[in-house]
Amino acid sequence: MHLHPPRREAAVCLVVCLAASALLVGPAVSEAPAAPPVAGGCGVWLLPVDGPVVRPFQAPAFAYGPGHRGIDFAASPGTAVRASADGVVAFAGSVAGSLHVVVAHEGDLRTTYAFLAGIAVRAGDRVARGEVVGASGSTGPEHEAGGLHFGLRRGDRYLDPQGLFAVCDLTQLVRLVPTDEAPAEPWDGRRVASGSLTSGGSGVAAVAGDLAGALGDAAGVAVDTGRRGWDAMSGAPAGGARAVGAVGASTARGLAGVATAAFGHSPAGVVASMAADIAAGTADWWQHRQECSDDTAAADGTGGSGHLLMAVGGIDTAGAPDEPTFGLDTRALGYHEDEVTYFSYAPDGGAYRAPQTHDDLHAAGLRLAEQLKRAQRDHPGREVDLIAHSQGGVVVDVFLQHYYDAADPAYPPIGTIVTLSSPHEGAPLATAAADWRSSPLGNPLIEAAEERLGAAPASAPSVRQLDEDSRFLRDLWDDRLPDHLDFTTIGATDDVLVPATQVDVPDATKLVVNVGGGPLEDHTNIPSDPGALRVVRAALEGRAPPCVGVAEGLRGVVVPTLITRIERGLGDVPVVSR
Repeated sequence: MHLHPPRREAAVCLVVCLAASALLVGPAVSEAPAAPPVAGGCGVWLLPVDGPVVRPFQAPAFAYGPGHRGIDFAASPGTAVRASADGVVAFAGSVAGSLHVVVAHEGDLRTTYAFLAGIAVRAGDRVARGEVVGASGSTGPEHEAGGLHFGLRRGDRYLDPQGLFAVCDLTQLVRLVPTDEAPAEPWDGRRVASGSLTSGGSGVAAVAGDLAGALGDAAGVAVDTGRRGWDAMSGAPAGGARAVGAVGASTARGLAGVATAAFGHSPAGVVASMAADIAAGTADWWQHRQECSDDTAAADGTGGSGHLLMAVGGIDTAGAPDEPTFGLDTRALGYHEDEVTYFSYAPDGGAYRAPQTHDDLHAAGLRLAEQLKRAQRDHPGREVDLIAHSQGGVVVDVFLQHYYDAADPAYPPIGTIVTLSSPHEGAPLATAAADWRSSPLGNPLIEAAEERLGAAPASAPSVRQLDEDSRFLRDLWDDRLPDHLDFTTIGATDDVLVPATQVDVPDATKLVVNVGGGPLEDHTNIPSDPGALRVVRAALEGRAPPCVGVAEGLRGVVVPTLITRIERGLGDVPVVSR
């Protein structure tokens, strides 16, 4: 059902309230009590690297407020990073695209070694003080020469790690026994009981506190982004605001996945993940505000790129190469009829039928490569733009990641790439269908629905590949796209087939537009929507994208997030037993 404005506002309020609730009930974070000055240290805790501290600890004012929940050391890239004390590796892997190691120590203490270039341990490993856990990488744009972020937590509380190296008696830093009892003796990290540390085998439960706490950093970055962005509007350099926005968006988006992994599909995990998604989307919107223009022209048949066009349709399309396969208004974008070719899913590059769009997407990417080589033979040196809709955008991804080589003269120069409602990060409905397919009760229901609706079968190769958990998608984004490509991805606010949360491409320009029609029509209508075509024309002409207002920008963040969460929840119904 299409949301009328009052209901849309209610939906926005509902999600914002849920997100606010998550922030209000999040783990309390306060400044660690200052330790009395003590000359030197006892050598219990070892500095993870030998470099100086270049950024100190800064406790946030509230749970999800901006701050710096650790300290940054200067270190050359590749420097060996040592465990500060004996412990057990609770987590070793990627968070928000960066490598992290978390080590659990006696007394509910955990140390974090973040932004590593490499990891030398695995979860569950016991490590000794001084043992190498990884190699330093970079702590961010301000430390491009290298560095290490080092954090310390006791339970849900972030502490200043420098206190570890300044005191002999850790009871001066934190109390490790109930506050109404005096400690029997000073805590000594050298006396770690051999059986007192968990092995990390409890998995999610053991690490959830660390990763959920990191969610505070994500939202804090978003808050800080907004503050710095406001400063930028008041006259500060826009480049700094763009950089902060990019960091905030990528951090919050990555930690949304971490929250889901840590808490599964529990209500707390869903709300926390939604809060992070909204923070990431808001940072995306703010970054867009630094680069947009209020003077972009409508797609009225004038302008354009002057290039050839390869238009790539999605699932269940048919036709090609001279017959339109989806409703892209090429004339409005300034293309002449003889400049437009439609991609074919058929092996011979001729006309294809809808079932052929259900086949393996690797094969489709190879066919796109072959058809572009044909364009180069027919029009040597003529640039070719790629505009794709829905699944067609993933076909473009496969071509660019696995087949395209800019140095290969067999390929034409690639101009501008634009995708419309393409599930670059997978389709939640495909994920839910895979869950139902794996259930003895859900499978016949899926088959009945497919027969009644005439939809692509959930067992089709391309549908299975669009499952968010598929190996295909994991492998697809092992590498970023080539730097020289000019890529714009566009989503529709109310699209339920491919929510706008799923259209992200690393380093691409992303916009979410409010397409006319109901939620089930947004996906079909976006290739001909005037607002979307206005964005496409700006991209083709190398101009800044049109600006999105605050209200529309907020809807473009909250509504797709809500749609995605509902669709993912469809896979968690009782009939499913994956």
